[in-house]
Amino acid sequence: MTKIRIPAMDIARRHPLFLKGTTDAAYARFASDLAELMEKLNIEEFKGDNLRELAIVLTMYYEDMISDLGIWNALTDSFQELYGRQLPFYDVDMQNYYRNEPNVEDIRFLIWLLMTRTEPSAVVSPDTPALEAAARTACSLMDKRFEDMPVNEELKEFFTKAEFAQNFYAQLDLMKWSYFACYASCNENAPMLIRQQAQRLSFSLNCPPPIAVNVAESIAMFENRLQPLAMRPQDWLARIVRNNGNAEAADKIASQRYLPFDFYLITDAVKGESMTFESLRGEKFTLSDHGLSHPQPECYDSKSAMAFFVEYGGEFYIGSQGSWSNNTEAFDAEKKTRKQNTTLCIDNRRKLIEENSGSPLFYFNNADMLRLFLTERVGLPKKTVSQLTLPQEEMDFTVFVRESDFNVVYFPNVARLICDPRNPLYDAEYAKANTFGNIFMLPGDMLRYLHEHDMLPEARINCFGGEEEGKKIVKDNFDFFARMMQGSAY
Repeated sequence: MTKIRIPAMDIARRHPLFLKGTTDAAYARFASDLAELMEKLNIEEFKGDNLRELAIVLTMYYEDMISDLGIWNALTDSFQELYGRQLPFYDVDMQNYYRNEPNVEDIRFLIWLLMTRTEPSAVVSPDTPALEAAARTACSLMDKRFEDMPVNEELKEFFTKAEFAQNFYAQLDLMKWSYFACYASCNENAPMLIRQQAQRLSFSLNCPPPIAVNVAESIAMFENRLQPLAMRPQDWLARIVRNNGNAEAADKIASQRYLPFDFYLITDAVKGESMTFESLRGEKFTLSDHGLSHPQPECYDSKSAMAFFVEYGGEFYIGSQGSWSNNTEAFDAEKKTRKQNTTLCIDNRRKLIEENSGSPLFYFNNADMLRLFLTERVGLPKKTVSQLTLPQEEMDFTVFVRESDFNVVYFPNVARLICDPRNPLYDAEYAKANTFGNIFMLPGDMLRYLHEHDMLPEARINCFGGEEEGKKIVKDNFDFFARMMQGSAY
């Protein structure tokens, strides 16, 4: 058996801003010992890099408990507010649950969370015996060394003082930490998602890839959500800061307001001093030269921009690099298009639902019927519909008329999963095997509608307790699963 060594740098990398501390070496030794213990359990899902990741994540939880950093408590407080319980899946004896000490139920859930984050295509059953064995092994080592482990006073002071909250861009970096590195909220797929977004931005902004990556990371802090509860990074960071006793800084972080990455008209500019913008919705706001990050002088001669902005602490800031234009053509064209589309869609949506007995759902057993619906009922141009690439081999299509943006969306091979008296295509046997693996690809508003109207009765996971237990776990924790699996789409 190869001896596992986890360096202190791997601990520091999980801290905000890679904050190094005098306690990192002690926690690195603990992580190494924990990894060796876990390796002896021979759990299939934890080999190689996954084993190291497990040891590091559990060690960060341990450091959090010992140093009272408030990270894990931010998560369990959120569970309490949403669901009235400490954790999903597991019953917790609150009389024997200690808020700032390692708890086997916490560790069991954290291991489940890590397994699900690293293998999202196959959700592990929460009652898997290996989870409990691993949790008890880890908790035993934590209890044994609890009195000997040092408090990370530097990190505790960092969160308590929360000096980063005084500067918009500094707290933005902390939000990035929550997305990329925080053990309780990071997304293992985040780097891949950012690279994909950066490729699109590099083209639209006509900028080098490194700049596009920076823009994509900053936008993600306001448009993406954190696992496992689909929380905004600003709300998550604010909870941690509040748990460290700094309510003023927490309120400032939580209350920042995002103005999306979009076209903006420049209505006034005083070179080197300020610039006033107007959004496509007509909102006007002014940024100082500081809030604009001291742009090049020629930017003040621009007529419009593509960028995003944030109101923070009563002032506006440009969120990252933007694209500047000496004309307003793109802004004017986009404003006209959105006004026309919104008006048409609102009217069509109301009419469609009224004619469908108040339901936003429509079912079709082939692509030709869907095309006919889109032209005759929705009112899309025949040329537009004829150019749609619809999979002819698919057996069914489901249309959902969205309330959030008044759009009509459609999905293949979903009707067989939906138990609706109006749906002749529902197939209970097919739904038993396929519901859970397919429904979380749907938009969040559609998924909530289906759940609230009890249209997904066969949703289940493979479970050691059997089929009925698998259905019960999904039913009792449906909103949590939706948040966990959908993230930003929730």
